[in-house]
Order: sequence, then structure tokens, then C-alpha cells
Amino acid sequence: MRYLKLSLLFALPAVLNAAPPESPLEPVPPDLPLRASPPCVAPWLQSATVLQPVLHSQFTLLTRLGDRPRHLQQEFGFNVITIQPPDSHNCDPGLSPADHLSEDQFRAGMAAFRAAGYHIILYTSIFANGQTPEWQSGQIAREHPDWSQRDPAGNPVLAYGQPWLCPSTGARDYALDRAVRIAREYQADGILLDNNEFYFAQAGWTCHCAACTRAFREYVRQRFGNERAKRFFGVSPGQLEIPSQEGPLFALWLHWRNRLWAEINESFRARLRQVNPRIMLLANTQYLFDNACLASDLQYEREDVVVSESVGLNSRGMSDKMLLGQAMAAGRPLWNYIGTFVNGADYTGLKPPEVVTPLIAATIAHEARPWIVDGFDDGPTDPRARKEMSVLLSWHSAHPEFFTNAPWAQVGVVLSLPSRNALHRALIPFNLSALVQAGVPIIALRDEELSAKKLRPFRVLTIETAACLDETAARALAKWVRAGGILIAAPDIGSYDGLGRKRPASVLWQALGLDSPPAQEIAIGRGKVIAPQPAEFTRETLNRTQSDSFFPAPHAGVEVTPYRMAHSLLLQLIRHESSAPPLVLRLPGSFQPAEMTAQLFTPDSTDSKTLPLSAAADGITLSLAAVPAYGVIKISLH
Repeated sequence: MRYLKLSLLFALPAVLNAAPPESPLEPVPPDLPLRASPPCVAPWLQSATVLQPVLHSQFTLLTRLGDRPRHLQQEFGFNVITIQPPDSHNCDPGLSPADHLSEDQFRAGMAAFRAAGYHIILYTSIFANGQTPEWQSGQIAREHPDWSQRDPAGNPVLAYGQPWLCPSTGARDYALDRAVRIAREYQADGILLDNNEFYFAQAGWTCHCAACTRAFREYVRQRFGNERAKRFFGVSPGQLEIPSQEGPLFALWLHWRNRLWAEINESFRARLRQVNPRIMLLANTQYLFDNACLASDLQYEREDVVVSESVGLNSRGMSDKMLLGQAMAAGRPLWNYIGTFVNGADYTGLKPPEVVTPLIAATIAHEARPWIVDGFDDGPTDPRARKEMSVLLSWHSAHPEFFTNAPWAQVGVVLSLPSRNALHRALIPFNLSALVQAGVPIIALRDEELSAKKLRPFRVLTIETAACLDETAARALAKWVRAGGILIAAPDIGSYDGLGRKRPASVLWQALGLDSPPAQEIAIGRGKVIAPQPAEFTRETLNRTQSDSFFPAPHAGVEVTPYRMAHSLLLQLIRHESSAPPLVLRLPGSFQPAEMTAQLFTPDSTDSKTLPLSAAADGITLSLAAVPAYGVIKISLH
């Protein structure tokens, strides 16, 4: 996995002003079936601590062995390595010839790590055929120009110097054959598909190649038919061109692009499982992305682990991303590629400990598994950062009991990929970050997956951005409200369909038996509904959730993430700043301690520290005069 900077994204297509909707709005036909196999559930996926060497450090890792596998396991808790096969490793333009690997060296290195108990993931990709010599040299581009991803003007994607390959073309089977071959030859435990996405070039988003045009036309024909397509889009499927301006057809194309990458994952998993029924597949998907360019929305259900590069974030941003990631993973393991390195060109040198420690803490506190890029092992580094990283990761590995529990939260925050895609709504709602900083535990939920079962644990739900909420989700929400839930929803929730068309009326307010969003709090069944205006949404949310906060008073710089064990409550503490004032925590009223003490566990100590609990007018509290950089508080419960 290579760090690909995505901050210079080509501008979005111009948004068209929507005409007033006709009434009634013709329903969009049901989508075509999209297969999703059961995920791999091998236990090691839930306990992985991943090491990925890069360039010189891969040569060092696999050739200067000694007791290196065992030493890295003891020092950091690593138990998985992700490596490039020698053909792609050796042709990297950033690699010195002295660091080339022979076939024998590569196999001997893998054998040594396997003997030490590591699982091995092999790097490959579709977009660059795993960075192989035939791609790096331009041979594939010369022999198969029709395999390239194309923007609306026919330009290829050249982010790594050679044209990116399109999965609608023969590149798909070409890359699949390679993945199957390396899985068989090296007996891999997993296959990583890097940058598993469409991208952009000079004139806009991809892909507008002939193969994508044919496949998109066929999808529209099968789903809409000729006459319905003419009514929706003004043209029959056979005459469609992929749009470059926004509107219903553009929204449908975005959805089709998501389907295509989902089908890729599913076909790769099926072929790989013929080689090894226990093999796992994961893809590098940038799920924290502010628009639909990459087409990753439907991949998560069709991979065995959800992983993403988390580079350039502070620890607050990392926490928000991990909450988003858990919503995307939906029960699958979440792994996090942490940007601990200073230089993204050669990955040598660590960021200072005051940066590295909160990034790792934010990862593990949200029960994501850490993925560390090793360009520092034999290069220039910060010894303080290496020590801090070692202490935290080895402690994390030694205490699985702290990282395998169910999160506790009575507040749910609904996210909306369809609304981000069609209407450019924020993927992470503003109220999510505000709640976390106010000490209110939350769980993030995708609007497409809302159901009575998923909603049952929550007392309060916030829906700030899901303007494209569908009818099924609206009915589930209405049922939950009538059973006693408190819903805080923006006025336009459910006012658009999945193609971005304005509905005559919101499906949410209709499901609740309302003609329009209520001007003030309204009781519906045993529940309540509030529809704040955008400028008031976060303030109203914080007012309605104060009783769930672990902070009796505002506290900057610290985050609390609670988990339930069978007879205890775990509070994971993350200090986001280099220092923090004394901290007072208040237990929500639903928790009754079995005794008036708690235990504080920190990575820098083998012993726990006893903390007294106090009964105050506003509940049970505990105080920390000195807030650790990271720690776990355990409270026994009745």
C-alpha cells in the first residue's frame, strides 16, 4: 500500500439547478442483484497488528533476519506482514539496485516470519497490476491502450507515471490471474488490492472508456428498460453517453461505478477461495472521502477486512474516521494504516511521540487494528517516538481483553453516502465531532442499513445530512420513534431520492404521519421528534444528550470511549493534546458501580492504579489529577 495524496482532487462537475419536481415522482426501479459472499472469519483478523515494510526496509526485513521476526513481535506486537512479491518490489523506481530481492531471499524471509507465527499478506492491485515491471515500464499501456481509465476528454490517469487500468476491460482478468498466481505460489494468507478505485485526470472523473460506456448502457437497459430510460433520462440505453454534468443520470452512473468495484471484490474473493478457502481479501479504500470520485461505497461488504490509509490526520480527526470506519465495516475487522512517518517518499523517520501516541491511541481506543509502515527500522528516526510506539503497541497486543468488547452508546449518528454522492452533503455530520468532544459516546450508522434491530439500542438518533434517506429507512425510524426514541432530524431529511431528484414530500415526515417538519418538539407515539434548522442543529443535539456525557463540565483535549464487559464498564481515555488539566468523569445514571473504586491501566506500568469513586449530586464521579496520554479505566458493575 502506497500513500497516494488525494488533496488535489479535480473539481466536481457543475451542479445543475433542479427544476421543480413533477407530482407524482416516478419511482426508481429496484436495483439489480449484487452478490456478497460471507466474510472470512479467521480469528487472526480480529487480533492483527500489521507491519508493512517499504522499499529498502522490505529488503532489510526479509534478508537480514537473525531474530528480527521475534524481536519485532516482542517489541511492537506485530503478527502480520504485508509485502510486495519480488517482481514488483524490484522494479520500483525509488529502489536502489542493491535492495533488489532474489526469489530465494523472498521465500526464505517469508519462511522465517511464518515460523515466528506471522500471517502474510501479499500486495497487488488492479489499477497498476500490482506495480509489476510490465506496468511500470509502460508495456501494458503500449499493448493495451484500451485498458486505461479515461476522463471525459479521453485522458488517462497518470498519478504514478503510467496509465491506471480500468476494471471494465481485459485488465480485470489480467490482474485477477496475477492475484491468483501469487496466492498459489507463495501460499498467502491474504491479498491486498491497493488503490481499489476509480480516480480523476485532467478533464474530470473516470471512467469514460468504451468498455465502461458499454457496461453502463447494459446496466441501464437491464434495470430501466428502453421506455422507462427515455422517461427518466430522455434517451434509450443504447444511445446513452456517460454524463459529465450532474443530474439523475450522473447519480445513476456514480452508483454503477460503486457496483463495478463491488463486483470486482466479489469475483476476486471467489477465485482466490478456489486456491485457498481460508484466504482473506482486503482493499485499500479511502472511505473518508468528501465525494463519490473513488467509487468505494459497496466494496466494504465484499471484503473480509476494511482498511484505509490514515495519513495527514490529527488524533481528533483519526477518532472521527474510526467511528466512520466501524460504520462501514459493520462488524468486520477494521484495520487502520496509521501515518506515523514524516516522509511519504521513502517512509523513513517517525513523527514525534506527542503526535504518534495520540494517533495510535485513537486507533486502538475505537477497536481498530494498527497497521504500521516500517521505513524507520534501519533509517533515521526519532528514538523517543519509536519507544513510545513500542510501549503502546506491545501493551495493546498483551491486553486483548480491553479491545474485544461491545461499544456502549445510547446516541446514534446517521451517516449518508447517497447524500454525499448526489447532494455533496458532509460524510461526517458536524454534530458527530461535537458530541465526541462533549464526552457523549456515539455509534455511527449508515442510512442504507437502518433497521428495527440496529435502532433498538439507542435512546437518541441524529440525522443531519441524509437528505436522500430511502423509504425503508424512514419506516424503520418512524417505528423506532413510536416505540419511545428521540429523533433529531434536519428539516430536509428524506426530501430527495437516490438520483438526487426532489420528492414532492419527505418520506421521513410522511412515515411519521406529518405533512412537514415540525416547527417545535412534537410527541409521536411514546417518542419525540425535533427538526432544528441547520444553524441550531449541533446546539440542539448537545442539549438533548447532556445526560449521556461523561463530562460534568466541558473539558478540552480528552476523549472517552466506553465499552461494556459482562460485569464491568471500560472507559478508554485518549489525551489529544500534549497535556491536559485535571479530569473529572461522571457516570451516566444507567451505570451502578459494584464498589466505589475503579482501576486505571496504562501502557507505561505493569500495575493498575486504584481510583476512588465519589457520589455527587449529579451522579457518580471519579477524578484524575494527571491525565495519561492513553489509558483504560475499569469499573465493576452490579
